[in-house]
Amino acid sequence: MLSASTLSDRRGLVAFGIGVIAVTAGVLLHAPMFWMGRNLHFMLAGMPMGADMIAGMFLIVGGVGVAAYGLLPRNVSGILSASQDIVVSPPEDAPLSRAHWVLMGVLVLALVIDIMKPASLGFTIPGMIDEYRVPKQTASMVPFFALVGTVVGSIVWGILADIYGRKASILLSAVMFVGTSICGAMPSLAWNIGMCFMMGAAAGGMLPVTYALLAEMMPSKHRGWALVLVGGWVPWAAISLRAAFPRSSSLSSDGASSGC
Repeated sequence: MLSASTLSDRRGLVAFGIGVIAVTAGVLLHAPMFWMGRNLHFMLAGMPMGADMIAGMFLIVGGVGVAAYGLLPRNVSGILSASQDIVVSPPEDAPLSRAHWVLMGVLVLALVIDIMKPASLGFTIPGMIDEYRVPKQTASMVPFFALVGTVVGSIVWGILADIYGRKASILLSAVMFVGTSICGAMPSLAWNIGMCFMMGAAAGGMLPVTYALLAEMMPSKHRGWALVLVGGWVPWAAISLRAAFPRSSSLSSDGASSGC
């Protein structure tokens, strides 16, 4: 749910829009190199990084920074001081409205997308071992750093949420999450590890803020089962992923490009 109040009183909505466009353009600039590997089953290990790919990385990093600046509230110090005295407490017996159901639906979709990407890392390990010619211990650094990023992102976004607000911080993590989609086009394992760390940070940033937003918005009477209902979709997403790839080794045998 994105209302006008979410984007009001920000330092620069134009800057946020420019940042989103820059991140999108940076991701798209990786497509030509990725398509060049079609005759190699999209295995890009060892391929040199072109100028368009390097420019795309700069656009992604710069775009995230510009978007973060654009989402900053105009009076950060005032918000931080006022937040110490603000208590968010929905009415105890308030009925569930259409807005509550829409909020739960959007947050469920965000959580499923957010969780599916790190959950898929286990299925890409065989492909990484085959593409990068590394042992399992080395390839396992990818999910390890992704989980480290999740922990770091949870802490950092917990702080950012008090500055930006819940909805704006979710927007920022989504922008960063889109930027990390280039990990599948990385020509080296080191770059892939770095991208997976950033992906984990974005995912870790969205998870706690999502639950905090839901807890703040739901009436107290319905808060418990609503949190369980939203969180209950996550294991179902993992089960669906497992059903889609019953044999993780098939990713390796098909020669598909690996990535987080």
